[in-house]
Parts: sequence; C-alpha cells; structure tokens
Amino acid sequence: MLHGDAWVGNVVATTDNQVVLLDLERASIGPPEWDLVSTAIKHTSFAWISAADYRDFCHRYGHDVTTWDGFALLRDIRELRMTCYLAQHAAENPRTHREAALRVSCLRGLNGPRPWSWSPAS
Repeated sequence: MLHGDAWVGNVVATTDNQVVLLDLERASIGPPEWDLVSTAIKHTSFAWISAADYRDFCHRYGHDVTTWDGFALLRDIRELRMTCYLAQHAAENPRTHREAALRVSCLRGLNGPRPWSWSPAS
C-alpha cells in the first residue's frame, strides 16, 4: 500500500499519540520506493532536509532508497511532477512564475548539479 504523496505535512499526531495519514487521494498499490523517493529527493535534490535527518529516516525505515537501481528514474519522475504542479500555478504570481522557470531550468540541466536551490511550493 502506498500513500502516493508521503511527506511530513501529510502526517499528524493526535492528542492520544495516534499517527494519522492525511491526503489519501493518491493512495494505491505499488512499490514502496515511490513513497520513499519523495523523502530522499528532499535531501539529494533540494537539501530541504539535512544529511543527518535523512540518515535517521533511513535507519528508522531500514532502507536507503538512493541505493536502489531504480532511484534515478523515480527521482526524475517526482521532480518533473513537482515542476508541472508549480507550472500550473505560474501565472498566479511572479514568485511562483520565477520558481517554475528555475525548476524547468534545473530539469533541463541548465542550472548546475543537485542539490538545486528550489523553494518549497506554497
């Protein structure tokens, strides 16, 4: 079972210490790597989480998806999806437009190696 959009913003803890997953519209059956890549690229592609936090995540999960042969393909798909999402909103404000243009530039290989300086979409 996959969440489909696994990230800390889609998890909440209740007052009785239960953990609840939110945003289940992308839940499906598939390889766990799909959800794991979402966290991995926050470290490898964008430096949004530290190396120590990513190591801790991998230790707790028991696997580092970046060592998997299919990582680069799923990473590229996730990055393209993140870029397309922001591009859909690019006409709404100049900041979003600039960020979408930066992401396209990065994906085209015109803006240096990872990690890129993408800003999280608001």
